[in-house]
Amino acid sequence: MNLKDARREIRAALDRVNIVDHHEHIGMQFRDRPYGLDLPAFMSWYYLQADLTSAGLPPEMRGPAAFAYLNEPHPDRVSEERWHALLPYLKRVKNTIYYRYLLIALRDLFGMEADEVDEVEDWKALSDRIRDANRDPARWAASVLDRTNIEHIMLDLGWLNSGWWQRDRIPGLIQDRRIHRVVRCDPFVVGELTLVEAVYGKPIHSFEQYLDALDAAFQIAIDDGAVGLKSALAYRRTIHYDDVPRSEAELAWAKGLNNVDARRQKAFQDFMMHQVLARCAQYDLPIQFHTGIQAGNFNTITNAKPTHLTNLFQKFPTVRFDIFHGGYPYCQEAGLLAKYFPNVYIDGCWLPHISPAAYTRALDEWIEIAPASKIFAWGGDHRIVELSYASLILAKDLIADVLSRKVSTGYFGMDVALDVLERIMGKNGVEFYRL
Repeated sequence: MNLKDARREIRAALDRVNIVDHHEHIGMQFRDRPYGLDLPAFMSWYYLQADLTSAGLPPEMRGPAAFAYLNEPHPDRVSEERWHALLPYLKRVKNTIYYRYLLIALRDLFGMEADEVDEVEDWKALSDRIRDANRDPARWAASVLDRTNIEHIMLDLGWLNSGWWQRDRIPGLIQDRRIHRVVRCDPFVVGELTLVEAVYGKPIHSFEQYLDALDAAFQIAIDDGAVGLKSALAYRRTIHYDDVPRSEAELAWAKGLNNVDARRQKAFQDFMMHQVLARCAQYDLPIQFHTGIQAGNFNTITNAKPTHLTNLFQKFPTVRFDIFHGGYPYCQEAGLLAKYFPNVYIDGCWLPHISPAAYTRALDEWIEIAPASKIFAWGGDHRIVELSYASLILAKDLIADVLSRKVSTGYFGMDVALDVLERIMGKNGVEFYRL
């Protein structure tokens, strides 16, 4: 089959297949509370902010605090000032994918007709359409999801408050049939005692009680319907976790985690991660690990190499590990781990809009080296659903490019391509999370 016909058939199949979205933070919109969004915020918050920061965007124009005006009664004047101040920096990043994939959402969801956002004749009309849609954020988010074929969403709400481990303790969380929660284990790993006590429901006075609290939290999570755990400690430390004896961790606890040096703190955290994984094995819960690129700026990428986790894969062979973000820029290493270990799965969440070129290279290679049952092709990894929509459209196009080339070159036939497509877009996730 020629390339053009193969791509057309595969791209059409991608619009029919049921999709598992492996990673989202869209709780911002799925909470019943006022939330503002305009064009300046849309174009300078979230991932693009990293590129704008690298291009010199002043600190006062970054982050949620810079957009507090959106929830004020009359934000138009500030919005206009912010837009004109932002334009010079947008011109510096128009080449990057963090900018370019936003155009998909602006065109499909908000009717932008210009080739570039700085060429829009009436920027305020576009901004008003964004604001109007987000006046009822939960309904708008659901309507955008209804335009996709996403059947399941793995939702990570981070450490929102003391109810991060239990859904009914998170105020205003909107229910949606597509959403399944994963819960952060990191507060237990690093010793965030206040949060741990909030989950446990009573003060903790001993290390034994601390471990009891971890057992209780797992039961709470299961009773609450959580389908897995998540660790994002690659943002603050190396993800190599040594096998530390209990005595070392207990000594650090006894001295007080704030009173011991970095080596003893790491020993405590390493021990606790092994405790978390032992319970993942006991309760048959998979775990997601952030690997590779950290969002934002100024971090240490080598902390997040996926091969740092190798000893955990070896020690806990019955625990299912979901290795996030393709390990970018260590995509080859991550793919090899999925090839080596039956309990390791490689996840392309976020990667399409980190770098389309890296994503297609990685997916092309993963398909050649790892069982098709070990690959998760996509997850949006966003706080607002418009950006997840754009990422999904981008990912579908890139996946169609990869699979159609495989068919047109004779690497495999269309029947195999469609089977791979069904697996990497949805079937694997359903099996992995026991949905």
